[in-house]
Amino acid sequence: MIVSTTPGHTHVRLAATVTEELLQTHAPGPQIQRENKRRVELGGRMVRPNLIRMLDHFHVPALISQPDATSLWEEAGFDSIQPLALLPHATTRRGLAFDGPLDELLDTPMLRDVFQREFLDRLPQYPRDALYIGLGRTAWSGLEHAVRAGLLRQQQLLGMMPVPTRAGSMVRYFLREVREADLSPNDPVRHRIAWLDAAHREMEAGVERLRTESIPSAQPRRLTA
Repeated sequence: MIVSTTPGHTHVRLAATVTEELLQTHAPGPQIQRENKRRVELGGRMVRPNLIRMLDHFHVPALISQPDATSLWEEAGFDSIQPLALLPHATTRRGLAFDGPLDELLDTPMLRDVFQREFLDRLPQYPRDALYIGLGRTAWSGLEHAVRAGLLRQQQLLGMMPVPTRAGSMVRYFLREVREADLSPNDPVRHRIAWLDAAHREMEAGVERLRTESIPSAQPRRLTA
């Protein structure tokens, strides 16, 4: 499972475009849902390419018996990935997608209620061996909250990666394509280096832990996004 905080404007526009296109062809409901997952969830000009690069960097697809991250949106691997969001209905604040910390979400009654009903209450329906990756610190905090609530096991949390919509050098730094010394003096990524480095180490450790575990399973693991 790949967990984000909430869909952004790009997601909403893409969903509207894809759904309108399919409705005009009188596509049945299940097909519309499936195509929205394939073309809209974690889609967009920056999101999916950056996400694919990050998943491949850590060799995550191999954990769920897939050759690479691109295959997760193809027929063979399509059922191995499931995108989720703490706030699945696009939530904005001052015109921008909500990106506040989890504490702020929990302190807002309406958002806390949506988080409980639409995210936490639905976790028990997913496979007990599903793996979870958080996109950004708020999503990761939401997953840790679920562990404390007894809804997930700590072993299911693979790690955290930066939000792939971020422009600039954040994803490139996270993927070790640029070094700290390569960043300009005013690059805001300089203020995020500590947690990006910690997240990179945690992802590496999580993947290595699962790679070396010998847990008998008749079915391949699933990645919930």
